[in-house]
Amino acid sequence: MKKAIALVLLILFCCVTSTEARTFKVVSYNVENLFDLNKDGTEYTEYIPNTGYGWTKNIVDIKITNIAEVIKDLRADVVALQEIESKSSLILLRSKLKDFGLDYPYFEIADSKNTTVKCAVLSKFPIIKKEEIRVDSKFARNILKITLDIDGNRLILFINHWRSKRGPESGRIAYAKALKEDIDKLKDDVDFVLIGDFNSNYNEYKTFRNSSRLNDTAGITGINHILMTVKDFEMVNEQVLITQVSNKYLYNTWLEINMTRRWSYNFFGNKNSLDNIILPKALYDDKGISYVDNSFDKFDPDYLFKGNAVYRWQRAKNGRGKHLGKGYSDHLPIFAYFSTEPFHSKKHDTFPDGIAPLKSQKRDISDLYTSRIGNVNYSLKHCVVIYKYGSDVVIKQKNGRAIFIYKAGRNMEYGKVYNLTARRLYDYHGLREITEISEIKEIGKAANFTSYLLSDPSTDFSEPGLQSEVISKAEGIYKRGYFYYGSNRKIKLYFKNKKLRPKNNSKIVLKHVKIGFYKRPQIVIEKKTQIK
Repeated sequence: MKKAIALVLLILFCCVTSTEARTFKVVSYNVENLFDLNKDGTEYTEYIPNTGYGWTKNIVDIKITNIAEVIKDLRADVVALQEIESKSSLILLRSKLKDFGLDYPYFEIADSKNTTVKCAVLSKFPIIKKEEIRVDSKFARNILKITLDIDGNRLILFINHWRSKRGPESGRIAYAKALKEDIDKLKDDVDFVLIGDFNSNYNEYKTFRNSSRLNDTAGITGINHILMTVKDFEMVNEQVLITQVSNKYLYNTWLEINMTRRWSYNFFGNKNSLDNIILPKALYDDKGISYVDNSFDKFDPDYLFKGNAVYRWQRAKNGRGKHLGKGYSDHLPIFAYFSTEPFHSKKHDTFPDGIAPLKSQKRDISDLYTSRIGNVNYSLKHCVVIYKYGSDVVIKQKNGRAIFIYKAGRNMEYGKVYNLTARRLYDYHGLREITEISEIKEIGKAANFTSYLLSDPSTDFSEPGLQSEVISKAEGIYKRGYFYYGSNRKIKLYFKNKKLRPKNNSKIVLKHVKIGFYKRPQIVIEKKTQIK
Protein backbone atom coordinates (compact mmCIF):
# COMPACT_ATOMS: atom_id res chain seq x y z
CA MET A 1 0.00 0.00 0.00
CA LYS A 2 2.81 2.38 0.94
CA LYS A 3 4.58 1.62 -2.35
CA ALA A 4 1.39 2.35 -4.30
CA ILE A 5 0.94 5.69 -2.51
CA ALA A 6 4.59 6.57 -3.13
CA LEU A 7 4.18 5.74 -6.82
CA VAL A 8 1.11 7.97 -7.10
CA LEU A 9 2.95 10.82 -5.37
CA LEU A 10 5.91 10.39 -7.71
CA ILE A 11 3.63 10.54 -10.76
CA LEU A 12 1.89 13.64 -9.41
CA PHE A 13 5.28 15.28 -8.71
CA CYS A 14 6.49 14.57 -12.24
CA CYS A 15 3.28 15.98 -13.69
CA VAL A 16 3.63 19.18 -11.67
CA THR A 17 7.28 19.73 -12.49
CA SER A 18 6.87 18.90 -16.17
CA THR A 19 4.10 21.45 -16.59
CA GLU A 20 5.86 24.26 -14.77
CA ALA A 21 5.84 27.23 -17.12
CA ARG A 22 8.99 29.04 -18.17
CA THR A 23 9.14 32.63 -19.36
CA PHE A 24 12.24 33.65 -21.29
CA LYS A 25 13.64 36.73 -22.97
CA VAL A 26 14.86 36.94 -26.57
CA VAL A 27 16.99 39.90 -27.67
CA SER A 28 18.22 41.18 -31.02
CA TYR A 29 21.32 43.37 -31.12
CA ASN A 30 23.32 44.70 -34.06
CA VAL A 31 26.65 45.27 -32.31
CA GLU A 32 28.24 47.40 -35.09
CA ASN A 33 31.22 45.47 -36.38
CA LEU A 34 32.59 43.13 -33.74
CA PHE A 35 35.84 41.99 -35.33
CA ASP A 36 38.60 39.77 -33.99
CA LEU A 37 42.37 40.24 -34.29
CA ASN A 38 42.91 37.69 -37.06
CA LYS A 39 43.79 38.98 -40.51
CA ASP A 40 41.52 37.03 -42.86
CA GLY A 41 41.57 39.34 -45.87
CA THR A 42 37.83 40.04 -45.76
CA GLU A 43 37.89 42.79 -43.10
CA TYR A 44 36.71 46.31 -43.66
CA THR A 45 39.85 48.42 -44.05
CA GLU A 46 39.46 50.14 -40.69
CA TYR A 47 39.25 46.76 -38.91
CA ILE A 48 42.44 45.25 -40.30
CA PRO A 49 44.42 44.46 -37.13
CA ASN A 50 47.35 46.61 -36.01
CA THR A 51 47.24 49.23 -38.73
CA GLY A 52 46.94 53.01 -38.61
CA TYR A 53 43.26 52.67 -37.68
CA GLY A 54 44.24 51.36 -34.27
CA TRP A 55 42.30 48.08 -34.23
CA THR A 56 44.57 46.60 -31.55
CA LYS A 57 44.16 44.09 -28.73
CA ASN A 58 43.43 46.87 -26.25
CA ILE A 59 40.76 48.42 -28.49
CA VAL A 60 39.20 45.01 -29.22
CA ASP A 61 39.02 44.32 -25.47
CA ILE A 62 37.21 47.64 -24.91
CA LYS A 63 34.74 46.99 -27.74
CA ILE A 64 33.96 43.47 -26.49
CA THR A 65 33.66 44.64 -22.88
CA ASN A 66 31.27 47.43 -23.84
CA ILE A 67 29.02 45.13 -25.87
CA ALA A 68 29.14 42.50 -23.12
CA GLU A 69 28.03 45.08 -20.55
CA VAL A 70 24.94 45.87 -22.64
CA ILE A 71 24.08 42.18 -23.02
CA LYS A 72 24.67 41.64 -19.28
CA ASP A 73 22.20 44.41 -18.49
CA LEU A 74 19.68 42.98 -20.94
CA ARG A 75 19.66 39.70 -18.97
CA ALA A 76 18.42 37.73 -21.94
CA ASP A 77 18.11 33.99 -22.37
CA VAL A 78 18.72 34.12 -26.12
CA VAL A 79 20.67 36.86 -27.94
CA ALA A 80 20.41 37.17 -31.73
CA LEU A 81 23.44 39.11 -32.97
CA GLN A 82 24.31 40.89 -36.18
CA GLU A 83 27.67 42.18 -37.48
CA ILE A 84 29.83 39.48 -35.88
CA GLU A 85 32.92 38.89 -37.99
CA SER A 86 33.74 35.32 -37.04
CA LYS A 87 33.35 32.45 -34.63
CA SER A 88 36.49 33.65 -32.82
CA SER A 89 34.97 37.11 -32.19
CA LEU A 90 31.76 35.42 -30.99
CA ILE A 91 33.79 33.26 -28.60
CA LEU A 92 35.60 36.35 -27.28
CA LEU A 93 32.25 37.98 -26.53
CA ARG A 94 30.94 34.80 -24.91
CA SER A 95 34.06 34.56 -22.71
CA LYS A 96 33.70 38.16 -21.58
CA LEU A 97 30.06 37.51 -20.65
CA LYS A 98 31.20 34.52 -18.62
CA ASP A 99 33.59 36.84 -16.75
CA PHE A 100 30.51 38.90 -15.90
CA GLY A 101 28.77 35.82 -14.51
CA LEU A 102 26.56 35.23 -17.56
CA ASP A 103 26.92 31.83 -19.23
CA TYR A 104 25.66 31.07 -22.72
CA PRO A 105 26.67 27.43 -23.25
CA TYR A 106 25.20 27.25 -26.77
CA PHE A 107 26.22 29.42 -29.71
CA GLU A 108 26.22 29.41 -33.50
CA ILE A 109 27.24 31.68 -36.37
CA ALA A 110 26.26 31.75 -40.06
CA ASP A 111 29.78 31.22 -41.39
CA SER A 112 29.32 28.88 -44.36
CA LYS A 113 29.59 31.92 -46.64
CA ASN A 114 32.66 34.13 -46.31
CA THR A 115 30.94 37.48 -45.80
CA THR A 116 32.63 40.28 -43.87
CA VAL A 117 30.11 40.22 -41.02
CA LYS A 118 27.59 37.56 -40.07
CA CYS A 119 24.54 36.69 -37.99
CA ALA A 120 25.11 34.75 -34.78
CA VAL A 121 23.35 33.65 -31.61
CA LEU A 122 24.10 33.04 -27.94
CA SER A 123 21.66 30.82 -26.05
CA LYS A 124 21.05 29.37 -22.62
CA PHE A 125 18.87 26.74 -24.29
CA PRO A 126 20.19 23.84 -26.38
CA ILE A 127 20.48 24.49 -30.11
CA ILE A 128 19.37 21.23 -31.66
CA LYS A 129 19.69 22.28 -35.29
CA LYS A 130 21.52 24.95 -37.27
CA GLU A 131 20.84 25.86 -40.90
CA GLU A 132 21.75 28.75 -43.15
CA ILE A 133 19.42 30.22 -45.77
CA ARG A 134 21.27 31.51 -48.81
CA VAL A 135 20.05 34.65 -50.52
CA ASP A 136 20.17 34.99 -54.31
CA SER A 137 22.85 37.66 -54.34
CA LYS A 138 26.64 37.34 -54.48
CA PHE A 139 27.39 39.57 -51.49
CA ALA A 140 24.29 38.80 -49.40
CA ARG A 141 24.72 37.56 -45.86
CA ASN A 142 23.15 34.20 -45.01
CA ILE A 143 20.09 34.10 -42.77
CA LEU A 144 20.85 32.02 -39.67
CA LYS A 145 18.13 29.50 -38.85
CA ILE A 146 18.36 27.73 -35.51
CA THR A 147 16.02 25.41 -33.65
CA LEU A 148 15.98 25.72 -29.85
CA ASP A 149 14.83 23.15 -27.33
CA ILE A 150 12.99 24.93 -24.51
CA ASP A 151 11.87 22.39 -21.93
CA GLY A 152 10.95 19.97 -24.70
CA ASN A 153 9.32 22.62 -26.89
CA ARG A 154 10.77 23.66 -30.24
CA LEU A 155 11.24 27.27 -31.27
CA ILE A 156 12.82 28.27 -34.59
CA LEU A 157 14.66 31.58 -34.84
CA PHE A 158 15.38 33.12 -38.24
CA ILE A 159 18.15 35.67 -37.57
CA ASN A 160 18.40 38.29 -40.30
CA HIS A 161 20.73 41.04 -41.45
CA TRP A 162 19.39 42.38 -44.72
CA ARG A 163 21.11 44.68 -47.19
CA SER A 164 21.57 48.24 -45.92
CA LYS A 165 19.71 51.26 -47.23
CA ARG A 166 22.73 52.33 -49.20
CA GLY A 167 21.05 50.18 -51.84
CA PRO A 168 17.45 50.18 -53.14
CA GLU A 169 14.57 47.99 -51.94
CA SER A 170 15.15 45.28 -54.58
CA GLY A 171 18.22 44.17 -52.61
CA ARG A 172 16.12 43.61 -49.46
CA ILE A 173 13.37 41.86 -51.38
CA ALA A 174 15.91 39.16 -52.25
CA TYR A 175 16.29 38.43 -48.52
CA ALA A 176 12.53 38.52 -47.95
CA LYS A 177 11.88 36.04 -50.76
CA ALA A 178 14.50 33.58 -49.48
CA LEU A 179 13.05 33.84 -45.99
CA LYS A 180 9.43 33.55 -47.16
CA GLU A 181 10.23 30.46 -49.22
CA ASP A 182 11.63 28.74 -46.14
CA ILE A 183 8.87 29.66 -43.67
CA ASP A 184 6.19 28.63 -46.18
CA LYS A 185 7.53 25.07 -45.87
CA LEU A 186 6.67 25.01 -42.15
CA LYS A 187 3.41 23.61 -40.82
CA ASP A 188 0.96 26.18 -39.49
CA ASP A 189 1.48 25.11 -35.85
CA VAL A 190 5.29 25.48 -35.88
CA ASP A 191 6.53 28.15 -33.48
CA PHE A 192 9.02 30.53 -35.08
CA VAL A 193 10.30 34.09 -34.76
CA LEU A 194 11.72 36.36 -37.45
CA ILE A 195 14.30 38.58 -35.77
CA GLY A 196 17.25 40.82 -36.51
CA ASP A 197 18.30 43.84 -38.54
CA PHE A 198 16.02 43.97 -41.59
CA ASN A 199 17.27 47.43 -42.58
CA SER A 200 13.57 48.16 -43.05
CA ASN A 201 11.09 50.14 -40.99
CA TYR A 202 8.15 48.21 -39.59
CA ASN A 203 6.01 50.37 -41.94
CA GLU A 204 8.54 50.59 -44.77
CA TYR A 205 5.76 50.60 -47.38
CA LYS A 206 4.89 54.09 -46.13
CA THR A 207 8.32 55.51 -45.30
CA PHE A 208 10.09 54.59 -48.56
CA ARG A 209 7.21 55.36 -50.91
CA ASN A 210 8.42 58.79 -52.03
CA SER A 211 12.14 57.96 -52.19
CA SER A 212 13.30 57.46 -55.78
CA ARG A 213 16.61 56.15 -54.44
CA LEU A 214 14.97 53.37 -52.41
CA ASN A 215 11.73 52.67 -54.25
CA ASP A 216 12.83 50.75 -57.32
CA THR A 217 10.08 48.14 -56.85
CA ALA A 218 6.88 50.08 -57.65
CA GLY A 219 6.00 50.38 -53.97
CA ILE A 220 6.56 46.70 -53.05
CA THR A 221 8.62 46.06 -49.92
CA GLY A 222 10.24 42.94 -48.55
CA ILE A 223 9.25 43.36 -44.91
CA ASN A 224 5.62 44.34 -45.58
CA HIS A 225 4.50 42.77 -48.86
CA ILE A 226 6.68 39.67 -49.21
CA LEU A 227 6.53 38.74 -45.52
CA MET A 228 2.85 39.79 -45.39
CA THR A 229 2.84 42.17 -42.42
CA VAL A 230 0.28 44.35 -44.22
CA LYS A 231 -3.26 43.57 -45.31
CA ASP A 232 -5.42 45.88 -47.39
CA PHE A 233 -2.82 48.68 -47.06
CA GLU A 234 -2.87 48.48 -43.22
CA MET A 235 -0.45 46.86 -40.80
CA VAL A 236 -1.56 43.43 -39.59
CA ASN A 237 -2.62 43.66 -35.96
CA GLU A 238 -2.97 40.81 -33.48
CA GLN A 239 -6.69 40.40 -34.15
CA VAL A 240 -6.07 39.82 -37.86
CA LEU A 241 -3.20 37.47 -37.02
CA ILE A 242 -5.14 35.32 -34.55
CA THR A 243 -8.35 35.04 -36.58
CA GLN A 244 -6.69 34.05 -39.87
CA VAL A 245 -6.98 30.41 -40.92
CA SER A 246 -3.29 29.89 -41.79
CA ASN A 247 0.06 31.60 -41.23
CA LYS A 248 -0.35 33.81 -44.30
CA TYR A 249 -0.02 37.07 -42.37
CA LEU A 250 2.64 37.97 -39.79
CA TYR A 251 2.61 40.50 -36.98
CA ASN A 252 5.30 43.12 -36.31
CA THR A 253 5.71 43.76 -32.58
CA TRP A 254 6.72 47.43 -33.02
CA LEU A 255 2.96 48.07 -33.06
CA GLU A 256 2.80 47.37 -29.34
CA ILE A 257 4.57 50.48 -28.13
CA ASN A 258 3.89 54.19 -28.40
CA MET A 259 4.71 55.62 -31.83
CA THR A 260 7.28 58.02 -30.35
CA ARG A 261 9.36 55.03 -29.22
CA ARG A 262 9.22 53.09 -32.47
CA TRP A 263 12.84 53.38 -33.49
CA SER A 264 16.16 51.64 -32.76
CA TYR A 265 18.49 53.44 -35.17
CA ASN A 266 19.04 57.15 -35.79
CA PHE A 267 20.32 57.84 -39.32
CA PHE A 268 21.29 61.52 -39.71
CA GLY A 269 18.43 62.55 -37.44
CA ASN A 270 15.98 60.20 -39.16
CA LYS A 271 14.77 57.64 -36.62
CA ASN A 272 14.28 54.16 -38.09
CA SER A 273 12.94 50.85 -36.82
CA LEU A 274 15.47 48.72 -38.70
CA ASP A 275 15.56 46.01 -36.03
CA ASN A 276 12.39 43.92 -35.92
CA ILE A 277 10.72 40.98 -34.19
CA ILE A 278 7.98 39.47 -36.37
CA LEU A 279 5.61 36.74 -35.21
CA PRO A 280 3.27 34.10 -36.70
CA LYS A 281 -0.15 32.93 -35.55
CA ALA A 282 1.37 29.81 -33.96
CA LEU A 283 2.78 31.87 -31.07
CA TYR A 284 -0.77 32.88 -30.08
CA ASP A 285 -2.18 29.43 -29.33
CA ASP A 286 -2.23 27.08 -26.32
CA LYS A 287 0.51 24.73 -27.54
CA GLY A 288 4.29 24.80 -27.30
CA ILE A 289 5.76 28.29 -27.10
CA SER A 290 3.64 31.42 -26.88
CA TYR A 291 4.36 35.13 -27.06
CA VAL A 292 3.97 37.14 -23.85
CA ASP A 293 1.54 39.73 -25.09
CA ASN A 294 2.68 43.35 -25.02
CA SER A 295 6.21 42.41 -23.92
CA PHE A 296 8.12 43.85 -26.89
CA ASP A 297 10.28 46.93 -26.36
CA LYS A 298 13.67 48.44 -27.06
CA PHE A 299 16.51 48.74 -24.54
CA ASP A 300 17.46 52.39 -24.18
CA PRO A 301 19.18 53.19 -20.85
CA ASP A 302 20.91 56.53 -20.48
CA TYR A 303 24.41 55.15 -20.96
CA LEU A 304 23.62 54.12 -24.56
CA PHE A 305 23.21 57.79 -25.44
CA LYS A 306 25.62 60.68 -25.75
CA GLY A 307 23.61 63.85 -25.77
CA ASN A 308 20.55 63.10 -27.85
CA ALA A 309 22.34 60.62 -30.11
CA VAL A 310 22.86 56.88 -29.77
CA TYR A 311 26.37 56.40 -28.36
CA ARG A 312 27.77 54.39 -31.22
CA TRP A 313 31.32 53.05 -31.47
CA GLN A 314 33.58 56.10 -31.82
CA ARG A 315 36.24 56.76 -34.44
CA ALA A 316 38.19 59.94 -35.04
CA LYS A 317 36.59 62.15 -37.67
CA ASN A 318 39.87 63.63 -38.79
CA GLY A 319 42.65 61.77 -40.53
CA ARG A 320 42.11 58.05 -41.09
CA GLY A 321 39.29 57.52 -38.62
CA LYS A 322 41.24 55.86 -35.83
CA HIS A 323 39.29 53.87 -33.25
CA LEU A 324 38.91 55.84 -30.01
CA GLY A 325 37.94 52.98 -27.69
CA LYS A 326 34.61 54.56 -26.69
CA GLY A 327 30.95 53.85 -27.36
CA TYR A 328 28.78 50.83 -28.05
CA SER A 329 26.80 50.41 -31.28
CA ASP A 330 24.77 52.51 -33.70
CA HIS A 331 21.73 50.31 -32.97
CA LEU A 332 19.69 49.91 -29.80
CA PRO A 333 18.80 46.35 -28.78
CA ILE A 334 15.20 45.18 -28.99
CA PHE A 335 13.59 42.32 -27.06
CA ALA A 336 10.44 40.33 -26.35
CA TYR A 337 9.37 37.67 -23.87
CA PHE A 338 8.04 34.22 -24.66
CA SER A 339 6.58 31.47 -22.51
CA THR A 340 5.72 27.79 -22.35
CA GLU A 341 2.33 28.87 -20.98
CA PRO A 342 -0.66 29.15 -23.32
CA PHE A 343 -1.09 32.60 -24.85
CA HIS A 344 -2.93 35.19 -22.72
CA SER A 345 -4.32 38.22 -24.52
CA LYS A 346 -4.07 41.69 -23.03
CA LYS A 347 -6.51 44.35 -24.13
CA HIS A 348 -5.02 47.34 -25.91
CA ASP A 349 -5.96 50.88 -26.79
CA THR A 350 -5.56 51.40 -30.52
CA PHE A 351 -3.47 53.99 -32.32
CA PRO A 352 -4.36 54.89 -35.92
CA ASP A 353 -1.76 52.45 -37.27
CA GLY A 354 -1.35 49.91 -34.53
CA ILE A 355 -1.54 49.03 -30.88
CA ALA A 356 -0.35 50.76 -27.74
CA PRO A 357 -0.10 49.59 -24.13
CA LEU A 358 -2.93 49.80 -21.65
CA LYS A 359 -3.78 53.07 -19.99
CA SER A 360 -2.02 53.55 -16.68
CA GLN A 361 -3.59 51.55 -13.85
CA LYS A 362 -3.14 52.47 -10.20
CA ARG A 363 -1.25 49.81 -8.26
CA ASP A 364 0.54 49.32 -4.95
CA ILE A 365 4.11 48.08 -4.96
CA SER A 366 2.94 44.83 -3.36
CA ASP A 367 0.82 44.16 -6.48
CA LEU A 368 3.96 44.16 -8.63
CA TYR A 369 5.18 40.97 -6.97
CA THR A 370 2.21 39.01 -8.32
CA SER A 371 1.99 40.75 -11.71
CA ARG A 372 3.19 39.11 -14.92
CA ILE A 373 6.60 40.28 -16.07
CA GLY A 374 7.07 42.27 -19.26
CA ASN A 375 5.62 45.61 -20.34
CA VAL A 376 3.17 47.09 -17.84
CA ASN A 377 1.67 50.50 -17.22
CA TYR A 378 1.21 50.78 -13.45
CA SER A 379 0.83 54.09 -11.64
CA LEU A 380 2.59 54.05 -8.25
CA LYS A 381 1.83 56.81 -5.74
CA HIS A 382 3.84 58.18 -2.78
CA CYS A 383 6.97 56.09 -3.29
CA VAL A 384 9.93 56.97 -1.06
CA VAL A 385 13.48 56.39 -2.29
CA ILE A 386 15.01 54.45 0.62
CA TYR A 387 18.21 53.40 -1.17
CA LYS A 388 20.28 54.73 -4.06
CA TYR A 389 23.44 53.46 -5.72
CA GLY A 390 24.20 55.06 -9.08
CA SER A 391 21.06 54.73 -11.17
CA ASP A 392 19.78 51.82 -9.05
CA VAL A 393 17.19 52.73 -6.41
CA VAL A 394 14.81 51.05 -4.00
CA ILE A 395 11.39 52.59 -3.47
CA LYS A 396 8.84 51.83 -0.76
CA GLN A 397 5.33 52.89 0.11
CA LYS A 398 4.23 53.64 3.68
CA ASN A 399 3.15 50.45 5.45
CA GLY A 400 3.80 48.63 2.19
CA ARG A 401 6.52 46.76 0.35
CA ALA A 402 9.79 47.84 -1.24
CA ILE A 403 10.94 47.09 -4.78
CA PHE A 404 14.21 47.47 -6.68
CA ILE A 405 14.41 49.78 -9.73
CA TYR A 406 17.27 48.59 -11.93
CA LYS A 407 19.31 51.24 -13.78
CA ALA A 408 16.34 53.56 -14.27
CA GLY A 409 16.43 55.83 -11.22
CA ARG A 410 19.21 58.22 -12.16
CA ASN A 411 17.02 61.31 -11.74
CA MET A 412 15.53 60.22 -8.41
CA GLU A 413 16.97 61.40 -5.09
CA TYR A 414 17.44 59.60 -1.80
CA GLY A 415 14.79 60.41 0.82
CA LYS A 416 12.37 62.04 -1.60
CA VAL A 417 8.83 61.01 -2.45
CA TYR A 418 7.66 60.38 -6.02
CA ASN A 419 4.67 59.47 -8.09
CA LEU A 420 5.74 57.43 -11.11
CA THR A 421 4.67 54.87 -13.68
CA ALA A 422 6.27 51.42 -13.83
CA ARG A 423 6.62 50.46 -17.48
CA ARG A 424 8.45 47.14 -17.36
CA LEU A 425 8.86 44.33 -14.80
CA TYR A 426 11.46 41.57 -14.77
CA ASP A 427 12.55 38.64 -12.61
CA TYR A 428 16.33 38.32 -12.28
CA HIS A 429 17.08 34.97 -10.66
CA GLY A 430 14.13 35.47 -8.32
CA LEU A 431 14.54 39.21 -7.72
CA ARG A 432 11.49 41.16 -8.89
CA GLU A 433 12.59 44.42 -10.50
CA ILE A 434 11.21 47.45 -12.26
CA THR A 435 13.45 48.01 -15.28
CA GLU A 436 11.72 51.00 -16.87
CA ILE A 437 9.83 53.93 -15.38
CA SER A 438 8.23 57.09 -16.74
CA GLU A 439 6.15 60.09 -15.67
CA ILE A 440 8.32 60.64 -12.58
CA LYS A 441 7.00 63.46 -10.43
CA GLU A 442 8.68 64.59 -7.21
CA ILE A 443 6.14 65.48 -4.52
CA GLY A 444 8.35 66.26 -1.52
CA LYS A 445 10.60 64.81 1.15
CA ALA A 446 9.69 61.80 3.27
CA ALA A 447 8.49 62.51 6.78
CA ASN A 448 9.71 60.11 9.49
CA PHE A 449 12.07 58.49 7.00
CA THR A 450 13.47 55.93 9.47
CA SER A 451 10.06 54.27 9.74
CA TYR A 452 10.56 52.95 6.19
CA LEU A 453 13.67 50.97 7.21
CA LEU A 454 14.06 47.62 8.99
CA SER A 455 15.37 48.26 12.50
CA ASP A 456 14.20 45.25 14.57
CA PRO A 457 17.31 43.07 15.27
CA SER A 458 15.13 39.95 15.68
CA THR A 459 13.86 40.17 12.08
CA ASP A 460 14.42 37.18 9.83
CA PHE A 461 15.96 38.94 6.83
CA SER A 462 15.43 35.83 4.65
CA GLU A 463 11.64 36.11 4.68
CA PRO A 464 10.35 36.32 1.09
CA GLY A 465 8.24 39.40 1.82
CA LEU A 466 11.35 41.40 2.77
CA GLN A 467 12.93 41.32 -0.70
CA SER A 468 14.54 44.72 -1.49
CA GLU A 469 13.88 46.09 2.01
CA VAL A 470 16.64 48.20 3.56
CA ILE A 471 18.15 47.37 6.95
CA SER A 472 19.10 50.43 9.00
CA LYS A 473 21.60 48.57 11.21
CA ALA A 474 22.49 44.98 12.08
CA GLU A 475 25.29 43.42 14.12
CA GLY A 476 26.68 39.92 13.78
CA ILE A 477 29.60 37.75 12.66
CA TYR A 478 30.95 37.18 9.17
CA LYS A 479 31.86 33.58 8.43
CA ARG A 480 32.53 31.97 5.05
CA GLY A 481 30.31 34.27 3.03
CA TYR A 482 27.46 34.43 5.54
CA PHE A 483 26.26 36.97 8.08
CA TYR A 484 25.32 35.28 11.37
CA TYR A 485 23.00 37.32 13.56
CA GLY A 486 20.25 37.03 16.18
CA SER A 487 19.35 33.56 17.41
CA ASN A 488 21.16 31.19 15.05
CA ARG A 489 20.09 33.04 11.93
CA LYS A 490 22.23 33.55 8.85
CA ILE A 491 21.99 35.12 5.40
CA LYS A 492 24.37 35.23 2.45
CA LEU A 493 26.45 38.39 1.95
CA TYR A 494 27.20 39.64 -1.55
CA PHE A 495 30.07 42.11 -1.99
CA LYS A 496 30.02 44.31 -5.09
CA ASN A 497 33.71 44.95 -4.37
CA LYS A 498 35.48 41.85 -3.08
CA LYS A 499 38.01 44.04 -1.24
CA LEU A 500 35.25 44.91 1.24
CA ARG A 501 35.08 41.30 2.43
CA PRO A 502 36.13 41.03 6.12
CA LYS A 503 38.17 38.22 7.64
CA ASN A 504 36.45 35.03 8.72
CA ASN A 505 34.86 35.14 12.18
CA SER A 506 34.99 38.95 12.26
CA LYS A 507 32.41 40.87 14.25
CA ILE A 508 30.77 43.26 11.82
CA VAL A 509 28.16 46.01 11.79
CA LEU A 510 26.07 46.53 8.68
CA LYS A 511 24.52 49.93 8.05
CA HIS A 512 21.91 50.86 5.47
CA VAL A 513 22.11 47.71 3.35
CA LYS A 514 19.46 46.25 1.06
CA ILE A 515 18.17 42.71 0.97
CA GLY A 516 18.74 41.34 -2.50
CA PHE A 517 18.02 38.00 -4.09
CA TYR A 518 20.10 35.85 -6.42
CA LYS A 519 18.57 32.36 -6.34
CA ARG A 520 18.30 32.91 -2.58
CA PRO A 521 18.09 35.92 -0.23
CA GLN A 522 21.28 37.89 0.33
CA ILE A 523 22.40 41.17 1.81
CA VAL A 524 24.15 43.38 -0.72
CA ILE A 525 27.24 45.40 0.24
CA GLU A 526 28.02 48.06 -2.36
CA LYS A 527 29.84 50.80 -0.42
CA LYS A 528 32.65 50.91 2.11
CA THR A 529 30.45 52.87 4.52
CA GLN A 530 28.00 49.98 4.74
CA ILE A 531 30.24 47.63 6.73
CA LYS A 532 32.46 48.06 9.79
